[in-house]
Amino acid sequence: MKDKHDIEPRCIPSIEAIQEQYENQLRKEASKLLEDEHNKFTDGQESFFKAFRRFEQIIESSVADENTDIEYFEKYRAYVEKETANQGLKIEEIETLIEYETFFLKWERRVSYESNHYSQHGSNSATRYRVDRIERLKKEIEKLLESSAEAWEFYHTRQLLSDIKTQHQQRLVTVPYVMEAKEKVIDSLNLGMPVYIVGHLGSGKTQLATEAAMDFSIQNKIQAELEDQLEKWYCANPKAGEKEAIEKFKEIYTQRKQYYKEILTNGTQEEIESLQPLFISGSHNLTYEDMFVEKTLTLKHSFSQKSYIDYLDMIIGDFYQWLHENEDKLQQMTEEEKLQLKIQIWNSFSDLLVASNSAFGTEIKKIEKEILIAVKEGRPVIIDEINTIAMQNLIGLNDILQHHAGHTAYITGVGPVLIKPGFAFIGTGNLSTQMVNYEGTNELNPAFKSRFVTIEYNYVSQNTKGSMEEQAYPEKNELFRVIIARLSNANGTIQIPNPKRTIEELFRFSQLCRVTQNVFMGKWKDEEQKDFSGGELELRESVLSIRNILQVLDNWNQGEEKDLSKALWDGFISSITYSDDQNYILSQAVRFGFFPAEEGWKIETKGMGESTTTYDEIRTRPYRYVRSKTQTLSHLDVVHMLFGKGTQRKSIPEELKNIFQSDLEDTLRIDAKKYQLLDQKISHLEHSKALLEHLENKGG
Repeated sequence: MKDKHDIEPRCIPSIEAIQEQYENQLRKEASKLLEDEHNKFTDGQESFFKAFRRFEQIIESSVADENTDIEYFEKYRAYVEKETANQGLKIEEIETLIEYETFFLKWERRVSYESNHYSQHGSNSATRYRVDRIERLKKEIEKLLESSAEAWEFYHTRQLLSDIKTQHQQRLVTVPYVMEAKEKVIDSLNLGMPVYIVGHLGSGKTQLATEAAMDFSIQNKIQAELEDQLEKWYCANPKAGEKEAIEKFKEIYTQRKQYYKEILTNGTQEEIESLQPLFISGSHNLTYEDMFVEKTLTLKHSFSQKSYIDYLDMIIGDFYQWLHENEDKLQQMTEEEKLQLKIQIWNSFSDLLVASNSAFGTEIKKIEKEILIAVKEGRPVIIDEINTIAMQNLIGLNDILQHHAGHTAYITGVGPVLIKPGFAFIGTGNLSTQMVNYEGTNELNPAFKSRFVTIEYNYVSQNTKGSMEEQAYPEKNELFRVIIARLSNANGTIQIPNPKRTIEELFRFSQLCRVTQNVFMGKWKDEEQKDFSGGELELRESVLSIRNILQVLDNWNQGEEKDLSKALWDGFISSITYSDDQNYILSQAVRFGFFPAEEGWKIETKGMGESTTTYDEIRTRPYRYVRSKTQTLSHLDVVHMLFGKGTQRKSIPEELKNIFQSDLEDTLRIDAKKYQLLDQKISHLEHSKALLEHLENKGG
């Protein structure tokens, strides 16, 4: 039984309570940070703009929690931030080792390829060692993410920020589907194989080809520079061990990556073009000459490139030499005869000079085109929409396609040309099916197509079943991830009205988009949707591709002036001209909760072949939009939204618990004098209480 004088100790808060306070604090700071960022934009603005600028009031999550001691919270946060930084360093160290092993694997394979006279990339014990080592290091990262909440948060926060950055740079968001496709392309190019990327409209084929070609070029340049610089370093440091070699590798690799990153961001036009692939837009009018060598008739330069003073000196010299050689004949002439002869001789010299330095007629000039330049300079080349080019014009590519770098290929009209290392060939084409046929495209000759590694690249994955909260594997919803990256600020935060409702609506939007993509590709497998108004389920012309999705999101503008249903109509559905496509997409939008009747929408199903729908047909009353109060989601909220809760803290870590316990002991530790004073106060209070009770009883 506790003594009545015992002091009740403070309780250590639960992990759930302190984590909730930590997340609330992140939201508040995110809101403040965004406000500061907005204020920075006014630095170059006029005083009038600054004086009368006004801001919407943002709802902030309450941070104060009476049940959580602020001292505990601060120590918890400091621990989490320190541990996250430590785990981040561990992940980056392992990733550096993976890069080192990959670098050595490429070197081994190049040596093997050259030793086999550029005929094949052979496997040997050295390459297998590097492959196994890379696999073991990847598993180390997986174990770290599974065992540490801080490691998991670091890894996925970094991924989110990378998604946002690539989206803002108008590059493909690096979801697994994109990364796997890009790796397939680059791996094939490294083997010297040409690649043919096929897919449906708006899937990002051309962008994938461009990015893969650029990454291929930069990786090859960095590889060559690393081999050269590390060889020089080791020659100067022959006693260095592998640990020192890895440190040197990290130093050079980081510097070279940053160098090329800087070029792509702030480089000159010439520097950027040196890293970009050469590009040809395919069409049925494109000829063999347009790809290799263009022959043109030109007027030869009318005069050689010497200075006019040189020509004048030449004439004067020749003229005086002639006078000197014919001095005796001139002596026998009259002055008038001498003058006339000299004039004739000067004019003759002038005419002869002009004739000897001038061209007569035209000449045939050969202008090297993209493919020949790529072969000679060792650069990637892309032919976009290659299946629109006449087959007889593509046959000229055969010899190049079946030879690798280091070999000689025969080019008609040019002759044998050495293929320089770094050359790579990528073709793209729209994928026609029984339901979708792209006008102007041809099916490639099977023999010609067999020379390529064909990669089908379509739309990123997205689960079309269940609500957002019901997703067992949220990280597999890659289309939703692309949408969120588009809406996020650079620091990973999002400001939207009524986040819970809006995020769920955006998730349903991503599901709707994927349904249209499946139907457009002819890959729809939902038994309930096999039939539409008695006809075969299909979309002929319209699909919510990435291009159209971004258009809808821009039209919505984070719910500033309209809801997502109105933005879906304005930004996409209203522009569909094929009625059956429009009617089907409208019906599916209603199925996913858009255009609700209670908000004044009236979507009626139409039969096959009926007319397109107008805005007036689907509204029962004038459109009015009332925006909910805007709230801020922190980067951690967004990470959990996209990748799930991941590895969670189930209890307060032992290290942190010891810190908390030590603090508790410090608060309970008081000196004897202070104890006596407290004891006297308690006794006085008890005496006062007894006296009051006595008086109350007596009065009663």
